[in-house]
Amino acid sequence: MLDEIFEIVFDVILELVPTVVLKIVLLLAGLVAVAIGVPLLADSPLFGGALTVLGAAAVIGVLASWVL
Repeated sequence: MLDEIFEIVFDVILELVPTVVLKIVLLLAGLVAVAIGVPLLADSPLFGGALTVLGAAAVIGVLASWVL
């Protein structure tokens, strides 16, 4: 039941919001994650590294989807 509700809400959001807007939001979230993760590398290498890697993966994924 809960899965169906999430699926319906997710489908409605994807239909209403253009793909370009979602990619821009993901790109900005990735850049923010990298900007927060890099300074944290000195204090907490595990958490800072995880944020940096996830942010970089998001940025690279969005840029690759625009190029391809």
